Amino acid sequence: MAAKIRVVMKSFMSQSNQVSGLLPFTKKIGLPESRALYTVLRSPHIDKKSREQFSMHVKKQFVEQTAKPHELHKKLFWLKRLRIPGAQFEIQISFKTRLDMARLRSQAP
Repeated sequence: MAAKIRVVMKSFMSQSNQVSGLLPFTKKIGLPESRALYTVLRSPHIDKKSREQFSMHVKKQFVEQTAKPHELHKKLFWLKRLRIPGAQFEIQISFKTRLDMARLRSQAP
């Protein structure tokens, strides 16, 4: 029985150099980048043609790692202590138990 730890990181900065410090045996997958473009008038009263554009890029990274039950405590402790400034984390943990394996075997042709 192994647990899969999936972490989705979102940030405004590039994470390529920050993700390099992760534990070994992690699978790193880059997700599509989202971009929002905002157009603002420079002057509210005159010069309608004079505008300024701002863009916001959100970069996403998907990291997947497997952990044995006896290693799970250490890896969760490491994830809580992980500090990447400007990043938002979403952590999902999934287990495959013996009951799940039995159900899969019974459904197989």
